[in-house]
Amino acid sequence: MKLWNIVVFVLAFAVAPVYAENPPDWFTPLRDAVYDNKTGAAQVALLGGEVEERAKLELGGTDLLNILSYCEFLIAKAYQNENADDQAKKHLQQGLDYADSSVKIKPTAEGYRMMSENISQLCTLNSAAWVIANGLKVEAYAKDGLEYDKRNAACAYLIAARWVYAPAPFYNIKKGINQMENILSGSYDLQKDDLFNVYYSIAYAYNRNKQPDKAADWIEKALALYPSNKDALNLKQGKARIASVIAEAPLTPADKQRTNNLPQILLFSYRDVS
Repeated sequence: MKLWNIVVFVLAFAVAPVYAENPPDWFTPLRDAVYDNKTGAAQVALLGGEVEERAKLELGGTDLLNILSYCEFLIAKAYQNENADDQAKKHLQQGLDYADSSVKIKPTAEGYRMMSENISQLCTLNSAAWVIANGLKVEAYAKDGLEYDKRNAACAYLIAARWVYAPAPFYNIKKGINQMENILSGSYDLQKDDLFNVYYSIAYAYNRNKQPDKAADWIEKALALYPSNKDALNLKQGKARIASVIAEAPLTPADKQRTNNLPQILLFSYRDVS
């Protein structure tokens, strides 16, 4: 049977805060451990478990479900960085389940953002047919999130990132940079990781557009936040590239019909490939 190749571009560091204001002090060490790239996945998983237990004591309702989803997402990210995809998939599915439960109880920006984040990364680990069935939900849920909180930087970033990381001919560097810079305009609530994501992506966009001089300042801004982040260090050294993950699977006639909208179905995300 003929196989359909779908290129999935992964942006695993499109991570954003669970809280619009400041996340709790006991949560930020987990986030920073993943961004700093100094802690192995097994240790991140242990730290994540501790944070989840603390969350269960401190929070309830959708706040609890959203932060549990984000914890699982970060743990998965650490495993993806080590190419432990089976472990990553397990945590992403758990993160998606938490987010799904959250939006069913009460729709919120962070619930929809976590739906988008987890589905995006699951698309890199599942079959082409699964990607076609679920890929459009990534941007749709991010837009839903902005309907509930127009200042949610994470949702805005998920939408903007596709223009920076998409394959030719679907990317639009100018549009991507403009949307990224708009996130810095004061219209959104930004945490440390949001700033890193935007700085890195603008640097990446300029580098992709063969403008390394313009990229340099943005790389330094990203590294000022997380000096040991290997994505930013690789970009500074000229080693960063877009990861192309090929998912091959037989498609049903219904799947093939849906590929008429393939440019819209493609997910554009980043994954470390160093």
